[in-house]
Amino acid sequence: MPFLRLPLAALAWIGRQGTTGLVVAIFLSIAVPPLAAYVKPHLAAAVFVLLVFSYLRTEPEKLRQVVRAPGLALVASLWAMIAAPVLAGGALNLIGLPKLAPDLYTIMILHVAIAPIVSSAAFAALLGLDIAFTMVSVILCNVLSPVTTVAVSTFFLGTSLISPLDLGVKLLVFLLVSGLVAMAIRRIAGQARIDAHKETLDGLNVIAVFVFAIAAMDGVPRHVIADPLGAALLLGIVILLAASMFGVSALVFMRAGFKLGTVVGMIAGFRNLGTIMAAIGTTLPDQAWFYFALVQFPIYLFPALIKPFVRRRSTPSS
Repeated sequence: MPFLRLPLAALAWIGRQGTTGLVVAIFLSIAVPPLAAYVKPHLAAAVFVLLVFSYLRTEPEKLRQVVRAPGLALVASLWAMIAAPVLAGGALNLIGLPKLAPDLYTIMILHVAIAPIVSSAAFAALLGLDIAFTMVSVILCNVLSPVTTVAVSTFFLGTSLISPLDLGVKLLVFLLVSGLVAMAIRRIAGQARIDAHKETLDGLNVIAVFVFAIAAMDGVPRHVIADPLGAALLLGIVILLAASMFGVSALVFMRAGFKLGTVVGMIAGFRNLGTIMAAIGTTLPDQAWFYFALVQFPIYLFPALIKPFVRRRSTPSS
């Protein structure tokens, strides 16, 4: 249909910008704070759309290959949901954070314990990584999350602020329903047409994460103006935590290949803190909401920093 050519071409162009589009999205979202109030009610819809697109960008045959031999994906998921959070929590205790900043310690423990962001597969697509392996690992992490997130948070905080049943039901509904929607779209459109519009899907992914960023950035300008040094320090802590979890996890799994190691680093370092905020947001202090906003920065910025290394490793000489 001719009238669709221009918007489809625009979406494909956005998709070709890849990780650059993520960087633009995170900074542009700060520039439009009044939109946050309008976007927040649609936050869950944006996450759902990201999951649908992640399923669509996963080639069925490659997904079946990972499902037939899920050993490495399961090990990666156990690392991301148990080993990495325990190491991070131990480091936070070692530096005395529970006494120095108890509120910050609480939200950081919840942050490292929750499952990876659902858009991990979408980011893998933008980076040229193994989408199927990422998708299976993220699903396994979310299956483990109701048990491991509660266990890790209880171990470090002495109590669980999350209901495992409530968390499990929410994650299961999101994963199943989005998967069924993607299956229906694939059945109607056909795999050939989906393959032909990969860049368009990537463009839609960038727009969806932009919508998420707008909602997440609510209140950031206010916090920065009130305490610029404190905001800069907290951002540094957030980036250091994400970089440490990403780097250590990638190194541990590097023997499985650079790209797979990068995927494990990504699912370990990029956590879906929004799930926690939605579950217990009313009981969390204002600093926790600001922390939630700052957590988005490494998620949106790191892929652009990683991509040159991935591209270098993807050359024929690698």
